[in-house]
Amino acid sequence: MITHPLDLNSKLRARPRGFDWVFFVNIALIGMFFLFFGSRFVLSPALVVNGGFNMSSRPAADIAYVPGSVVISIKANAQIFTDTGLVSESQLNAWLAEKIKTSPDASLLIRGDTQLTTDMTQRIALKAQQAGFKFIATLTEPEPER
Repeated sequence: MITHPLDLNSKLRARPRGFDWVFFVNIALIGMFFLFFGSRFVLSPALVVNGGFNMSSRPAADIAYVPGSVVISIKANAQIFTDTGLVSESQLNAWLAEKIKTSPDASLLIRGDTQLTTDMTQRIALKAQQAGFKFIATLTEPEPER
């Protein structure tokens, strides 16, 4: 007794035999969290184009995440910028067809500045739909505050 004067070992709980069931509940809840809140359904404000267009543009500052594996930027003077550089509207069909061929489930993000017209956006979205894009999203830069 001189080496163990307080006999603390007798006051401790027995060692657990295996994993506690709460561990498995925590793992399941964390997995469900990532499954539901990390899915494209929750994070994707893209427009689904099936025959018709709902081309309501939203300010880019209001959207935290937009999937767009293919991005097109359009300026008000009808300049179209892609990942390969400046393309004309007539060259855009071939560029879209090439992109959908390399990645058939790609989505398209059309970024425009403040002066972009709805007509131009709809023309490009129609070309993208004809090329085979199923998801099309549009973003516009907000008007500068005065």
